[in-house]
Parts: sequence; structure tokens; C-alpha cells
Amino acid sequence: MNVTSITDDCGVKEYEKIVVEPEEVEIVEISADETHVDLTRHRLKEIGDYTWLKKVENLSFRWNLIKKIENLDTLTTLTHLEFYDNQITKVENLDTLVNLDTLDLSFNRIAKIEGLEKLTKLKTLFFVHNKITKIEGLETLTELEYLELGDNRIAKIENLDNNLKLDRLFLGANQIRQIENLSHLKNLTVLSLPANAITVVDGVSKLSNLKEIYLAQNGIKYFHGLGENLPLEILDLNQNRLEKVENVRQLVSLTDFWVRGNQLADWSVLDELVGLPQLGTVYLDNNPFAEADTHRGKVLRFLPHIDRLDGQQCREKSLLRAPKMDNLEEGVSRIEFEDSLTAEHPVNSI
Repeated sequence: MNVTSITDDCGVKEYEKIVVEPEEVEIVEISADETHVDLTRHRLKEIGDYTWLKKVENLSFRWNLIKKIENLDTLTTLTHLEFYDNQITKVENLDTLVNLDTLDLSFNRIAKIEGLEKLTKLKTLFFVHNKITKIEGLETLTELEYLELGDNRIAKIENLDNNLKLDRLFLGANQIRQIENLSHLKNLTVLSLPANAITVVDGVSKLSNLKEIYLAQNGIKYFHGLGENLPLEILDLNQNRLEKVENVRQLVSLTDFWVRGNQLADWSVLDELVGLPQLGTVYLDNNPFAEADTHRGKVLRFLPHIDRLDGQQCREKSLLRAPKMDNLEEGVSRIEFEDSLTAEHPVNSI
């Protein structure tokens, strides 16, 4: 629709000329035997008749204007279905799609998790950026491995009793105040809870396979309850209110330790890190103790083995490459290193 204002010689608007142009019609050719159908960005306002798709496995309606899930009953071969960024308000009419293992309903207007009871083969489920207030409706999804509920209005971690195969759980940007009701999830390797209202880290000591935990942008002042045998590799506590770091030295598998933007006033944090053999990446900047210009040098004296500090490379990677073996005669070889310093002085071995 084009609107043009018509004015007289003095610039006074006399009337508006409105021209309504017909919407462009886009024709998409899809074979009846197609297994992957991508209808991304086609300005679709509704789901039409797709009964002629007999073999479709992957169907994407990303970035459209769809308001209702409908007309998919016959597509029982589907394993992957995406409605990312539409205008859907209710999860419905999916009961016959019993072979689905991936469902993406992110960036819609959904207020309740429902209508999934028959989708017992689901392994991956996305509800990012909706209006969900409660974790529910997942009781029958016993095969679920990846659950993403970030950027909703959830206040409590609950109702995951039957989802024992969960491997990755994302609950960032909600209203959660406490880490709870997770101890039974023995397969959980990734727990993401940034941008919530958590003040104390607890309730994770029994997650015996947890490798990554993300807790940035909460209000954390203390953390404890990290099991001695916890195989954590990444611990993210950026942008919190920590005044002291404790109970980290036993995390011998830790590779990444992030506490940027806290309230750490002394160097005791280094006592917790100095004995961690796998540690490679550390963020300590934007803390009171790190304001001095000499803090970087001091940290590297305590932690000479790390690769990156505050986002910057700590030491150059070795120029030494794998040696080349040249056979000279039977039983004698010469090892040539490609490093410029050693290439001039080959080492002979017998």
C-alpha cells in the first residue's frame, strides 16, 4: 500500500492518494518425493495443504507469519520441524507426528508448554523467547536430550523428573532464583542459567557428568556445593557479585575459568587456580584487584601454563612443527625440523 499526500500551492494537504498493490505471489516448486523442504522467509500466513508430501523428513517454516499449527496430520514421516520466528500462540495439532525428534518453536508467542504428549521420540526441543511461565508438559518425553527454554518468564526449575536422558539444559534469561530439582539428571553435561536471579550456587554437586555450567549475569555472592569429583571443564561466573572464590581447586578437569566483572578485591583467587593442570583460559578483568597495570604479569607468573588471559593470547604457539624423516641409508635417518632455528642444525639419529 502506497500513501501519497496531495497538497496545494501553499503546502496545505488537500487529500491523500492511497494505492493498494496486490501482494506478490511467489511460486515454489517442491517434488512429492522431497525429504527436505525449506520454506524460510516466504511470508506464509498459514499452513496450506501438504498431504502430497509422502517422504518429507525435514520441514522448515522459519521466519514467516504463521499464527496456527495446522494441516500437518498426514506428514507422519517428519523427524525435524521448525517454526522459528512466527506468531504462534498455542502448541497444537501435532499428535500424529510421532516420529519427530527435533521441534523448534522459538521466537513465538507461546505461553504454555502443551500438546507434546504423543511426541515420545523427541530428543531436541526449543522454546526460546516465548511467554512461558512454567516448565510443564514434558512428562512423556523420556528421550529428550536437549531442552532450550531461554528468554521466557520461568521462575522455578521443576517437572523434569521423567527426562532422565537430558544432556543439555538451557534456561538463561528467565526469573529463576535457585538451582534445584536437578540432582536426578545424571546424564547432564551442560547447564546454562545466565541472566537469572540466582544469588547462591548450590544444588549441582550430584550432577556427576556436568562439564559446563554458565551462570553469568546473576547476583551470585557465594558458590559452594561443587562436588570434589565433578568433571567440570567450563565454569562461567562472569558479571556477578563474587567477593571471594572458593572450592575450585578440586576441579582438576577445568579448562576455562571466567570471573570477569565481579567484586574480587585480593589475589586469593590464584590460590584456587594454581594447581589446575588443564587450565587454559582465564578471565579476571574488571575486578578491583585487577585494576593495577601489573596484574597481568603477576597472574602469568602464578599461572604460566595458561594460553589466554582476559581474552588475549598469553604466549606464542611453538614454531616447532612435526619432524620430517628422510631415509639416508639402511638404519640411518635424518630428522629435519621446519623451525628456522633448528633447520640449520639437523639432528642425526641411528
